[in-house]
Amino acid sequence: MTEERRVGTVQSLEHGLKILVAVSAADRGLGITDLSRHLGLAKGSISRLVSTLARSSFLVRDPSTAKYRLSTRVWELGNKAVSRLDLRDIARPVMEELNRATGETTHITVLTEDGQMIFLDKVDSTRAIRPNVQLGAPHPPYCSANGKAMLAHQPEVRLTRLLNGSLRQYTPTTITRKHDLLAQLENVRKQGYAVNNGEYREDVSGIAAPVFDHTGRVVAALGVSVPSSRMNARLVRDLAPQLKKGARTLSLALGQHRDDAS
Repeated sequence: MTEERRVGTVQSLEHGLKILVAVSAADRGLGITDLSRHLGLAKGSISRLVSTLARSSFLVRDPSTAKYRLSTRVWELGNKAVSRLDLRDIARPVMEELNRATGETTHITVLTEDGQMIFLDKVDSTRAIRPNVQLGAPHPPYCSANGKAMLAHQPEVRLTRLLNGSLRQYTPTTITRKHDLLAQLENVRKQGYAVNNGEYREDVSGIAAPVFDHTGRVVAALGVSVPSSRMNARLVRDLAPQLKKGARTLSLALGQHRDDAS
């Protein structure tokens, strides 16, 4: 096989993948002419590629409109891939890199169905004075950076359910008024990270950023915990961009579209 032929084969695969992406992004079925205009390829080339994808059950043709849409096979492949991803395995290198860059304790958390925040994994700080993060122990999400990073991106119905009832005051800085908490969550959505100023334990503060999956759903939070004695505005300015970058890396690894992660 010549080099020219090998390059052509790769280009055909690339064009086929672009067709799948274009069809998945459309809110309606796409025809040969639509795809030709969108990708800037000749109709004949598009027709052959689309026929191949349809024969392989990646696309389905609507006989009444001659338009194509994704088949359930693509959905099945995506679900299988996502189900095999272990969040801890994916997050570990990002946490270790963040730990090396900041010298702080880093961790990844999830939110359970009943609204408790759980630490899945951590990389401890090497500093003499460092927070003690307990893996597996449930914590209320509204008074931690990781929890607020996830609460900020919950559907309204679920958020209302999670915040049902009174908010217990754990420390003098715990936010107990729902109006104030909702205002802070709105700010978290805008800035892309959350802050905890000793709101669950007076001696522990933190910063966290949300992690999203391939559907755009928030599935975890990447955070850093520090002694409250060292928490200040400058530290937040230094750590927030690094946390957001790490969270974007994890989100992309879980299938989030690059446009959504930008």
